[in-house]
Amino acid sequence: MRESIRNTPMKGELGLHPLNVLIAEPDAMLSALYREIVSDFQGYLFAGFAGDGAALRSQLARLPVHIVLLDILLPGFGGLDEFHGLRADFPRTDFIILSSEKAPDVVRGTICSGAFDYLIKPFEWERFRRALRAYEEYHHGLAGRKRPWRQEDIDRVTGFRNQASEREIDIPKGFQETLVHRITNLLSDSCLSLSAAEAGRMLGMSRSSARRYLEYLAEEGKISVQYEYSQVGRPRKLYSSRLKTGEGAPDA
Repeated sequence: MRESIRNTPMKGELGLHPLNVLIAEPDAMLSALYREIVSDFQGYLFAGFAGDGAALRSQLARLPVHIVLLDILLPGFGGLDEFHGLRADFPRTDFIILSSEKAPDVVRGTICSGAFDYLIKPFEWERFRRALRAYEEYHHGLAGRKRPWRQEDIDRVTGFRNQASEREIDIPKGFQETLVHRITNLLSDSCLSLSAAEAGRMLGMSRSSARRYLEYLAEEGKISVQYEYSQVGRPRKLYSSRLKTGEGAPDA
């Protein structure tokens, strides 16, 4: 992995250039381990370390950074509020959260604000590697596009966001893999709980077809099911991303 990023293009000409990665982690030993793993990927270029919030902002203002490996509990960092600020101030920079913070509001808030992935410490190193591989594919799939998009291409690229955390599953006969990914992405990106009718309407499917896919994903443990009760009528069945409900963290 090369050490200098000063001549690495950032705006409009990335193509397949290496992705500049900044490690924002207070533990020096962990930072070194992250850097060692990142160095195994030819697609990444080390940008630097940041041990506190001030150093993180200074590095982001000074260097072209594509992805930050961020501990949300970084000293001098304002948690979720400051994360929202970083997303607004540096919209072309992405974040993978690596933290022991498990609070549902923080996990949900960072993901709904655009964090590419969230890993709870201590996590398995292979899970970390999957996140790096998935982000590389995701970023280049978006940045390297020169011709008009087709829906199936968008589905493939956005599917990389889920591949970081997904275990392999067998798609049942009669199901379309593209639709499985579209439904998963819809729930991951919407920050909402949806009924089968709502999901079907947003995806251009019938309610019954959407329900079949949603029930399959729920049985596989990919999404969560909740019931909304009212004083009149049957309870309303809602589906949501497991990360929205705090269930989707990798095993410690």
